Amino acid sequence: MTLFSIAIILFLIMDPFGNISSFLNLMQDIPPKRRRFIVIREMLIALGAMVIFNYLGDILSHLLEISKTSLQLTSGVILFLVAIKILFPSPDSLRANLPRGEPFITPLAIPLVAGPSLLATIMLISQIEPSSLVMLGAILLAWAAAVAIILCGGTLQRVLTTNGLNACERLMGMILIMVAIQRFLEGIQDFVKLQ
Repeated sequence: MTLFSIAIILFLIMDPFGNISSFLNLMQDIPPKRRRFIVIREMLIALGAMVIFNYLGDILSHLLEISKTSLQLTSGVILFLVAIKILFPSPDSLRANLPRGEPFITPLAIPLVAGPSLLATIMLISQIEPSSLVMLGAILLAWAAAVAIILCGGTLQRVLTTNGLNACERLMGMILIMVAIQRFLEGIQDFVKLQ
């Protein structure tokens, strides 16, 4: 996998277009000057979690002796499930039931940006990708793009409207499904070669 392909996968799972409305709803009672600080703080916390799970995946993989084929198949399944959630959001999701008050760590940093599916994907891809520099670069690239989109969230919502943001989110889900199927097929090919 290349730096950009990993970054795109992580960016799609972060789902910044889908998170814009959640960020704006949580920030509506907060003074505008403080909003930027809160967004940057929460995104830095999410980045910290991503970097930790990048190294945690390496440790767990060696302890559990998980094969590359298993990791490819698992990453394909996880990406597919994430894409299904993006395409068909449930009414009882966190986004539909946001807590009140100034957010700190939850729900903005974790789980809206760095949710279980993103952290699990980072752990899996870090095992497939041999270069830790490429992996860290991909995490930083995806994170920076997500930060830029969320910081411009108010403007994007005015320009694209809610329907436009929903369309962007669904498109990201469709792309993620294609990537998931590709990863799964690669895992099956590797499994067949081993037999």
